Amino acid sequence: MEENNKWKIWWQKLDEPFRSKRMEMVVTVAIWVMIAAVAIPFLHFGRRVFISDRFIVKGGSMYPTLITGQAIWVRKYIMGPRIYTSFNFNKGEPLKCRRLPGFRKIRTGDIAVFNSPEGWNRQDRITFEINYVYAKRCLGAPGDTIGTMNSHYYSSGNQLTGIPEERENQLRLLPDSTLRKNWVLDAGYFAEEQQNWTIKDFGPIVVPTKGMTIVLDSINTAHYAKVIEYEVGVRPVWTDGRTLFNGRQVSQYSFRENYCFFVGDNLVDSRDCRYFGFVPEDFVVGIIKVPRNLERSLRQGLRANKRKR
Repeated sequence: MEENNKWKIWWQKLDEPFRSKRMEMVVTVAIWVMIAAVAIPFLHFGRRVFISDRFIVKGGSMYPTLITGQAIWVRKYIMGPRIYTSFNFNKGEPLKCRRLPGFRKIRTGDIAVFNSPEGWNRQDRITFEINYVYAKRCLGAPGDTIGTMNSHYYSSGNQLTGIPEERENQLRLLPDSTLRKNWVLDAGYFAEEQQNWTIKDFGPIVVPTKGMTIVLDSINTAHYAKVIEYEVGVRPVWTDGRTLFNGRQVSQYSFRENYCFFVGDNLVDSRDCRYFGFVPEDFVVGIIKVPRNLERSLRQGLRANKRKR
């Protein structure tokens, strides 16, 4: 009994400093500081993964909509955030992820950040590199028919693509000799149309969508060879009037994934899908929020240019 009383007396003495209101407040603040120190990093990481992330624009491919050095917020929740199912990002490793439910799919006119399909400097096939990203405008969502005619870019997804008219006019007025000198005239390398397609005139071509089936004739085999190789690991070859997969003849193909087609608003100075082809939808990081005042100023500028002409 005496032993228990000793422990009780000792505990009361130990607890005495904490009985004052001031000390209680200090302890409470200390506890909340520790909770915040643990929670804030998790909240910050969670925001970047599930809600939005910040990027800095480099280069002038989206001028005048986006300029070099501008900070942009990529909203991942719209399409749904990507959750990696494999963290092996070594050279040559494919992207493995699942996309959580979002509010909508990507649309024609959206500006998005996406991983370049030319990762690890592989221009001959689609490859993934985690920190190699572009910011461009979506000309064609999965299933859209896209192209350009006399420097006017069009999409079946939306009559208004969002590409500034002044950029199309600039492209239209530049002579082919100037564009060819700067190595930007030819478009169609991804579709084996080097001699026929330019950034002033190409297409029409359908952006692949999951479940879409095509006949593997000479044209489709050339247009979609990189996409098919990305999905099945074998590049189709057109030879002797038929399409072969590792020597086996195949007459049609059904796509397994969705794809997008992106271009830069600065049409004469943008490395985009006109040169490297379709982008897997899983490569899209998220959609950019363009400030309303910027959109309004661009529209006012376009109207002013029309009045001048």
